[in-house]
Amino acid sequence: MPLLGCQSDLQKFGKDYQTKGDLQSLEKVMALLQTETDTATIRKILGEPIDMGFDFRYLTEKTGENNCVIGAVFHIDEFGKIDDRWVGEICE
Repeated sequence: MPLLGCQSDLQKFGKDYQTKGDLQSLEKVMALLQTETDTATIRKILGEPIDMGFDFRYLTEKTGENNCVIGAVFHIDEFGKIDDRWVGEICE
């Protein structure tokens, strides 16, 4: 379970995101989390995602300039690991 930063910080910010669904907590988790993390770890930290099969999505209370919700997207490779991630507007 490769993680950067302090485990307790990840847990704290992850719990904050699960409680509030806020962009600030989600961005803090993203800053502490390594890219190549397994999906079980993502679920443990951020809770249940919107599971698209090829990526996980976590939404926030914010919308962007295109009036789309801002959230995090975690792309899942064929081995069940996160191989790319980003925070921004999700307009799909």
